[in-house]
Amino acid sequence: VTTVEGIGEGAQLHPLQEVMLAEGAVQCGFCTPGFIVTGVHLLETNSHPTEPEIREALSGNICRCTGYGAILRAFTALTSEGA
Repeated sequence: VTTVEGIGEGAQLHPLQEVMLAEGAVQCGFCTPGFIVTGVHLLETNSHPTEPEIREALSGNICRCTGYGAILRAFTALTSEGA
């Protein structure tokens, strides 16, 4: 079982964690681990998902703070960079 603590390497954050911070996609932090773990799995299986694919993959996670815009921007920024 991989948890959010196991996503990065030591003190180094995973690129998804970094871009979520940069895009302001982290508010209270309650939903963040779910989005990170789900997102990393998505990127491992599809390195260039479309926005509909991102939305579908993240549909099981609920966020009450961000309105999802920042979360989608983070994923789009990361996948458009090819990381």
